[in-house]
Amino acid sequence: MLVLLSKVVFLFTQNTSVSSSTDCTMPSAPKKRHHRAKKNNMNDEPPAKKSAPSIQLDAGFKWNLQALAKAAESVETGGKSPVSALNELGVRVSYCVLRQGGPAHCPSFTVAVTVADMTFEGWGHSKRDARASAARTCLSALLARAGRVLPNPGPQPDFTSDEAPKYPVSEFQCIETKIQPPDGNGNKATPPPGLFGPAVSPVLKSPINMLYETYPGITFHCSFGDGSPLDTAQAPVTLSHSMRFKVVCQIKYQKFEGYGSSKKLAKLAAARAALGEMCEKTMSHARPVSSDGLPQLLADHVAKLVNEKFNEMMRGDLVHSKRKVLAGIVMTIDNKLEGAKVIAVTTGTKCVSGEHMSVRGRVVNDCHAEVAARRCLQRHLYAQLLMYANSSNPTVAIPESDLEPVPGGGYQLKPDRQLHLYVSTAPCGDGRIFSPHEHHEPEPDRHPNRLARGQLRTKIESGEGTIPVKNCINVIQTWDGVLQGERLLTMSCSDKAARWCVAGVQGALLARLLRPVYLRALVLGSLLHRHHMYRAICGRIEGCISALPPPYRLHRPLLARAASTEARTPARAPSFSVCWSITSPYPEIINATTGKLENGHPSLLCKQSMFARWQYLVRRLPLLPQDPAGPYLPPLPQDMDHLLYDEAKNLCSTYQVAKRCLTDAFEQAQLGRWIKKPIEQDQFHCEILGADPALLFA
Repeated sequence: MLVLLSKVVFLFTQNTSVSSSTDCTMPSAPKKRHHRAKKNNMNDEPPAKKSAPSIQLDAGFKWNLQALAKAAESVETGGKSPVSALNELGVRVSYCVLRQGGPAHCPSFTVAVTVADMTFEGWGHSKRDARASAARTCLSALLARAGRVLPNPGPQPDFTSDEAPKYPVSEFQCIETKIQPPDGNGNKATPPPGLFGPAVSPVLKSPINMLYETYPGITFHCSFGDGSPLDTAQAPVTLSHSMRFKVVCQIKYQKFEGYGSSKKLAKLAAARAALGEMCEKTMSHARPVSSDGLPQLLADHVAKLVNEKFNEMMRGDLVHSKRKVLAGIVMTIDNKLEGAKVIAVTTGTKCVSGEHMSVRGRVVNDCHAEVAARRCLQRHLYAQLLMYANSSNPTVAIPESDLEPVPGGGYQLKPDRQLHLYVSTAPCGDGRIFSPHEHHEPEPDRHPNRLARGQLRTKIESGEGTIPVKNCINVIQTWDGVLQGERLLTMSCSDKAARWCVAGVQGALLARLLRPVYLRALVLGSLLHRHHMYRAICGRIEGCISALPPPYRLHRPLLARAASTEARTPARAPSFSVCWSITSPYPEIINATTGKLENGHPSLLCKQSMFARWQYLVRRLPLLPQDPAGPYLPPLPQDMDHLLYDEAKNLCSTYQVAKRCLTDAFEQAQLGRWIKKPIEQDQFHCEILGADPALLFA
């Protein structure tokens, strides 16, 4: 008994973890575990964890089988791409392109991936697809060692097939939008319609891909905007932002040009121009071309001529080559590219300050590019009339002139001449009130009666943008009120373009000598929404305007957008306007704030200069006759030297009636009231009597 008690005491001293006598009767296996735990605790180390299953690589690396299985599962479900799953396993991975071949519209790439001392290859139509294929092959090989198989991703998409792809080829789309689970009958369920439309958007091909598929032998050549090669020592610095690069697309013997602020945009513009022209030729063989359509090639040619003329004028002038909006007028003969000539090129986005208004007609009130281009066109029309004034018989047509006499008196633009107005962006006002990156509605306008549609808008003095007329307090502007601090308001360019569609671009003074001159087409460099633009220039008044005196009518110009789109420039607009007319070899630089040249002299576009030209011509040329169906035309006064500018404009009562019909149509449509400048600015006499015609019409 004593011997047995001593053995029990010896066990307690050997194992302090035993808490009762029952622990002595535990099996031997638990005793071994307690002894192992005691040994680890003596060294103050945590208990050893059970090692996870792994696979051995040839280079000595061990890969966690659990992490590998998790990566394979993420690839199977589409949560991760094979490349991302392989990179997250923690082993250094390197890729290299082994081969590249195939035609330009359907290339093929072979990429090798190296992991440890193993190399796997993958193939695809792009480098990204080839990398994903190589990574998937690597994961499949590693899983094969562990006894698992990665599902086959399926055949590579055939980009040369006429059938549309089953799913969009993108690794970054959510898997729920790619693959829909089948329903109970085994049919694939269609995606539920979203709140704003279908959940899956259609896949659209770019013009470049469409060209490669249609014309496999096309080539693209890139250079700077002025044609200089890209490897020149110094890039040209006077090029405009939208014409920095030039890409020429050649299809057999035809060449199409595209310009852009980057090589990618220039290539896209060239492809868009080529595709548009080829589609027009294809449609012309199927059906006759309508006379109402402006060819895309002509629209691109108009934009190219205006941009090239501006770059030519501003070469070497880094200060005045900066611009935000560019406008120009191009004249064509029978809508042909051959013989097209640039009449006017202008820039500008500002109006005159209220404190610089002139009671002598010596300032240019509106220096927006579109408005300045119209005044430059008027200079050209005055110069054409001067040719008849200097001839021995003003009633005989001059072949070199763009005008021709009208039987009974007056003149008109020759029928084979067309005027195309180019603007680098949509005119300010109603034509620019839309969201450019939202999908365009197929119908003209689902909300034509919305109050924001078609409202007359005014430009803001010393700022950019427009506000609706209904928000303006001073509908009637006064001279002393503006000088005291009220903002000088000017109608938006969209509203003025609407007036040109009714009264013409010749203006009130020339309307006594010329029949109405209308624009054939309006070409925009960017921000063209046909439905909104059509509403802005003629659609909002076509249901209300009536009783227009002949020969005035509601003219509907053609709308087109150039393939070389203008890039948005968020920088601050310069406070000057560059104005060039074909009558002068050099442009004028007008300070938009003061309305005068930078040296302080009046511009040749101001009212005083226009009034002096009109005074010179009406004394020497036959006026338009009285129309029996039109209003009464008063004769010219005997004392022309004391005639006021406002009185001279009212001498053409037909023009004034047409303009009044326009303003009445706006009010009848509840779109606002046309705001006029203070009446004092038109009550001045002509101060340039007896001037040299060479200087007056220069």
